[in-house]
Amino acid sequence: MRKVVVAVVLSASVALAGVAAWHARAAAPAGAVPQAGAYTPIHPAACGGRDVHCAPGWHWVCGPNRCWCAAC
Repeated sequence: MRKVVVAVVLSASVALAGVAAWHARAAAPAGAVPQAGAYTPIHPAACGGRDVHCAPGWHWVCGPNRCWCAAC
């Protein structure tokens, strides 16, 4: 029983000493915190934009004899 009392007293004294010596030192940011822009993990398809030869939604395809615009 004596060991339990000594352990409780030592634990309480260490906890009280830690509370007395502890200081919170948090600093406020110097200026406005920048916010992240809009983000989406979905990337647009490769042929979503306007091509040199084709309209949006189409891409340039070349075969053995000719080239043409094909749908994405």
